Amino acid sequence: MPVNSPRFALFDLVKGKSYRFRVRSVNKHGISEPSLPSEPVTAGAKLATLPPPSQVLAFRDTKTSVVLQWDKLKDGLEPLGYYIYCRETGTEEWQTVNNKPVTCNEFTVPGLQPGKEYVFCVKSVSEAGLSESSPETDPIVVRPAIACPSAPHGFVLLNCGKADMTIGWKPPKRKGGTKILGYFLDQHDASELDWHEVNIQPIPQRVYTVSNLEEGHLYEFRACAVNRAGVGEVSEPSDLFKCEEWTMPEPGPPYDVKCTEVRDSSLKLHWEAPLYLGAGPVTGYYVDMCEEGSEEWKQINKQPIAPTHMKVSDLETGKCYIFRVRALNKAGIGPPSLPSDPVVAKTKPGTNEIELGVDEEGFIYMAFEAPEKNDSSEFIWSKDYEGPPDADRVQIEEKGNKSKLILKDPSEKDLGIYSVEVTDVDDDISASRTLTKEVIKLISGWNIDVLEKGEVRLWLEVEKLSPNAELRLIFNDKELTSTPTHKINFVKGKGLVELIIQNFCDDDKGMYTAQLKDGKAKNQFTLALMDECISAENSRKLWKRIAKDFSFIGPHFIENLKWKVTENCEVLLTCKVHTAVLSIILLALSATPLKIQPTEEGIKIYTDVKYYTDYMKTTWYHKEKQLESRDRLKAGSTMNQIWLHILNPTDADKGKYTLELFDGNNSRKLSTDLSGQGNQVVCRARVVQGLPDVATIMEDKTLCLTCCISGDPYPEITWLKNEKVIVFKDRYKMDVKGTVVTITIEKVCNEDTGKYSIYVKNKYGSETGQVTISVYKHGEIPAGLEEEEVPGGTIKKKPK
Repeated sequence: MPVNSPRFALFDLVKGKSYRFRVRSVNKHGISEPSLPSEPVTAGAKLATLPPPSQVLAFRDTKTSVVLQWDKLKDGLEPLGYYIYCRETGTEEWQTVNNKPVTCNEFTVPGLQPGKEYVFCVKSVSEAGLSESSPETDPIVVRPAIACPSAPHGFVLLNCGKADMTIGWKPPKRKGGTKILGYFLDQHDASELDWHEVNIQPIPQRVYTVSNLEEGHLYEFRACAVNRAGVGEVSEPSDLFKCEEWTMPEPGPPYDVKCTEVRDSSLKLHWEAPLYLGAGPVTGYYVDMCEEGSEEWKQINKQPIAPTHMKVSDLETGKCYIFRVRALNKAGIGPPSLPSDPVVAKTKPGTNEIELGVDEEGFIYMAFEAPEKNDSSEFIWSKDYEGPPDADRVQIEEKGNKSKLILKDPSEKDLGIYSVEVTDVDDDISASRTLTKEVIKLISGWNIDVLEKGEVRLWLEVEKLSPNAELRLIFNDKELTSTPTHKINFVKGKGLVELIIQNFCDDDKGMYTAQLKDGKAKNQFTLALMDECISAENSRKLWKRIAKDFSFIGPHFIENLKWKVTENCEVLLTCKVHTAVLSIILLALSATPLKIQPTEEGIKIYTDVKYYTDYMKTTWYHKEKQLESRDRLKAGSTMNQIWLHILNPTDADKGKYTLELFDGNNSRKLSTDLSGQGNQVVCRARVVQGLPDVATIMEDKTLCLTCCISGDPYPEITWLKNEKVIVFKDRYKMDVKGTVVTITIEKVCNEDTGKYSIYVKNKYGSETGQVTISVYKHGEIPAGLEEEEVPGGTIKKKPK
């Protein structure tokens, strides 16, 4: 009987005997000739897995990919292919890079995050399955491979004497992934045949005075840049410049006109002052603009401006602009600068702004994270675009791709514009943030104190406010007013907000929000006050206060206060008053049975106590094994509760939990079984099916990513690209039908390359599913990939 599959299982073979097989095809016309016979196969022989490949090496490739190479197996062993795995350093989870084995010994891993550090390993694939993992590669940061720079361009004559010329030029558009170390400059006299070297050692700057020239002769220049990879391309020759002394009264041209902080409708323009001043110092500048392809220049500013920088606003998103600058002195307006390189008014994907905040120690800071940088890149901070901030007033810290500027002692001296720029990258990476009086800046954050009389004090501190400042204090969506039991103090001159609560109880737990308004500035600060917010130190203060209230020591007492713990774990305090004994029972260790409470992060197991202090020892056990606080298990206590928080619970977390309380002499154990609460584990948000590890797609196609989720209550859904939340608009759309979630990206482009993840969350837990998307250009079908058509016009590419 014919079979319909190219696979067929044979049974009842004799173990130890060798067999050969052949196959014939059949259609409506009959049966074909048999195939060539297979090699002999011994029934019952156990196949051994192959060894893993050795010498796996990782090399820099692009800002989102890494190239892997490894040695082929020795002794003539031929695997079916290889699987590649990667993980980000600092994490433990390995991710499979390819869906199907690759047959060559080189692979480009796409969709990695710029600036992140990864390690890789490879496994061999045979009929017996996967081999062991190869040794891990050395950690590698995802950055473009170092290459020689492209050619400089934009040569300009900045000053001229009788026998010398000062030449300027623009840097290479491609720096090669590292710092430009300098330039080599050549000159050519138009009356001669040969070019001549101007310098033997690289020139570090892009302005150079060439001497020993012939007056009246015409000269042209060319240059090449050098970096760690070597000497780059030689530029095209400059225009012919005539060597004759400048004597005009107007200033020479400004130079090095460049754009930073390019956004959808604005940018920042910078330039250098003219080297030739003419009849007097420069008194101002005019800035001209035109659209690319047009020769019509439009003067932007009606009045000259003094700084060598200017913010250009009201640009049309997506349009390409060119700028030039003219300098003014008492004699008039000089010649225009060389035009800037064309720039498109558009905020590039991944653009970050400067974050303004207050750290844990109360210092105001500004932080900037670069989407990419090179080994030689630096963060250059500037104040009001005039140079670095005063080193006595700020402290700058750098870690990885992030730079943080901290104000040591904030005052009006620090007001102004702070900007930052990343060097040695091909694309502009820059941002700015204005620090003004109108911005209310949080200094202390909410603080919680327990006062001497047992009152609870909630307070926060902002910068000094004006007498017209306003405060609204909201508790659980209801505005508070000052009362004898809930006294509100608002000291505007000190920026102090204070709430003092007498007889603090459960009714005082909840959300406290201080809404501040000062002129046009407004801000709000929220505190979720729960049991966990009362620190151990504050718990100790309350206990001491209670102990003090019951310390009846004085001339009316015969004996000092004594205490002991009873069999019921009650604390018995006694003292003699003449012939009477005063017994006060504090249920310090009379803990309630363990309770289980689901939370947004996981499951909380807790017991309520009366006046717990940190002098009493607590130990948690799971299935008789002692637990310690770690990433997913958080144990803690407050004044009246002892708890264990299990974050993102799994089936492995089911079972018996025990809390042991020990007062120094006696102990008591409380237990509960989480198996009966398996609902919390089963009902947690999950990504149960569907995303591939890698999907490769041609640009301009439509990409659909579909997966299935579960959870009760129905989870909240968030999609992220490279760990940043996706805003669904324009080309990005999301569709949810029951448990099926689909994200659609129309007309994909190279900017859509990256790591995508779906994050689902409900009150029982959360989970993340991930897929790496790689976009390639028309006509550049990656080798070793096959095409797969899917509904909705989507095309996915999978490694063969």
